[in-house]
Amino acid sequence: MSCKKNDVATLIKQNDRSITIQKPKKTSKSSPVWKQFSIVFVNSVQQELVICDNCRYLLVYRQRDGTTCMMKHLRSCQGSTTSSNSCSSQQAKVTEYYSSTSTLNIPKRIKEKVKAACTEFTALDCRAFELVRGEGFLKLAQSVFDAGRPVSHLSSVNIKGLIPSPITISRDIDRLYEEKKLQLANLCMNMSSYSVVCDFWTERFTGLSYCGLALSHVTEDYQLQNFVLDCVLYDAELPSANNIRTFVDSRLLSYGLILNDSIFVVTDNEKKMRSAFKEKCTRIGCSIHFVNKQLEHSFTSTELDKKPVDCKNAQNLFRYVRTIATYVRRSYRQIKLKRKLQLYSDTRFNGVFYMLEVFLDVYDELPGVVNNDLIDYLTAIDKDLLEELCDFLKLFDQAIDELSDEEKPTIYKVIPIRQLLLNHCEIKCDDSDGLKELKFFLGKSTLRLTLRFTSSWATLT
Repeated sequence: MSCKKNDVATLIKQNDRSITIQKPKKTSKSSPVWKQFSIVFVNSVQQELVICDNCRYLLVYRQRDGTTCMMKHLRSCQGSTTSSNSCSSQQAKVTEYYSSTSTLNIPKRIKEKVKAACTEFTALDCRAFELVRGEGFLKLAQSVFDAGRPVSHLSSVNIKGLIPSPITISRDIDRLYEEKKLQLANLCMNMSSYSVVCDFWTERFTGLSYCGLALSHVTEDYQLQNFVLDCVLYDAELPSANNIRTFVDSRLLSYGLILNDSIFVVTDNEKKMRSAFKEKCTRIGCSIHFVNKQLEHSFTSTELDKKPVDCKNAQNLFRYVRTIATYVRRSYRQIKLKRKLQLYSDTRFNGVFYMLEVFLDVYDELPGVVNNDLIDYLTAIDKDLLEELCDFLKLFDQAIDELSDEEKPTIYKVIPIRQLLLNHCEIKCDDSDGLKELKFFLGKSTLRLTLRFTSSWATLT
């Protein structure tokens, strides 16, 4: 039995028990507008009426006519402002296309959050504090903020008033550092076993020395965790073994860590480091550092442990390549090359390979780049030897990468990889004289002498 609209409206006002309201069954083809409407039943008989959930207004609804009447009602319904935002029938407002002339007074709480985010941004991405004042950064931030305005319907916000100044960020860095350090110190207090990685180096141009400390820890569920504890200026007047050990102990103590015989310390194999950590800890030499040092000596040293380094062909080629690469980089002529030449760095693992590998790739383009003074250096380079050296050094680069895994321990790989490199250094009949010299130095004179030390090799990760 179908009832008239006015009669049903009267029954609803009287809260008559014969009236029941139900949501329609939801299907994949259901219109979103049904979220705001329900079907009316009188004595369990469905009527051709629907009721608005917000204002309780009755509408005549026939399935053949569709939901047009309900969509029109939503636009004028006073109670549907919030809930109809998700409906596809919502009309766009003029504020979505034009900026408001009023400026919102940004709350201090929001400014503090933005300041903290900017501070972490400069710290985590190693960016300059002045970056937040850059025109490009401000445009990016303003665009991101404006993109959210159609959703939030806030007043116009001047992003310059929201982004903190570089000075504010630089001051907030100390707060962030102390906060993270305290969190790490609390974590270290619960560690019963761990290993420490220690490294010292000197910046070539300033002459300043630095100390880097990292910590490795395996959790109860066998997950490897790596933390950088410090990268600080080492300002001791005399870099002796005692001063190095005292400095490291003081830095570790700030995290509540104390070395003892059960704690492993991974360092390079220099004499000062071996002496500094010979007591109250178990020192392990870094295998990657050792391999890299031998590669460095083979190309740059004429004598090692009072014995000559007989790798003249490889060293001459290295010197020619290094001279040309330095000139091209400094003269800004590398823009004419398909790849940027790499300069040799003794602080970069396998730095020789990276320089030679790029040089070989652009070798045919170099005659049009170098000047007449360096053309003799270029012609003196044996391209066949250059290709041989690149192929030979590639395995060393792969070995270093394999031992540098930061996700899991790699000490068990040291001896197999060492043997792989020894096999790789075996001299073959068709090797050139330059490659034979290099293989002899690395295989016979250096790597085999470390046989008794392989059980104590470790990785610097």
